[in-house]
Amino acid sequence: MGKIAELFGRLRNVKHIKIIAFVAVSALILGVYFMCASCADESAPQVKEPTLSDYCSVMQAQIEKIVSEIAGVGSASVVINWDKTVTSSAFGGVTENPQATGAIIVCDGGNNTKVKLDVMYAVSTLLNLSIEKIMVYPK
Repeated sequence: MGKIAELFGRLRNVKHIKIIAFVAVSALILGVYFMCASCADESAPQVKEPTLSDYCSVMQAQIEKIVSEIAGVGSASVVINWDKTVTSSAFGGVTENPQATGAIIVCDGGNNTKVKLDVMYAVSTLLNLSIEKIMVYPK
C-alpha cells in the first residue's frame, strides 16, 4: 500500500495533472468509440442501393401485372420507354430521375375498344403519361 500512496503523492506534484488525465481519458474513449464504429460498419449487412435500371424493371413488371388483371385484357406484355435524366445538385450530389416517355402494351383483349381505353387510362395514371403516348395492340 505504501508504493501506491507514494505514486499518488508524486502525481499530485505534477503540474496540470487534471488536464493531462482529462486528455488521456478522452483519447481512450475516442479510441474505443472509433474501433467499435468501424467494427459495426463491417458486421452490418450491406444494403444495395437500388439502381435506375432496377426501378425501371420493377415498374414495368408491376404495370404488366396490374394490366393483366384488368377485365378483358388476358395476358399482357408491356414495354416502357424511359428518359433517364441525371441532375446534379448545388451540394455536389447526383440524382437520377427516370421519367416514362411512352408505353406499348400488347394484350389478348387489345382489339376491344373498351379494354383498350381501360388499359390506356390505367397506364396513363400509373406513369403520369398523356393518353397519346400509350399504344395498346392486340396479340
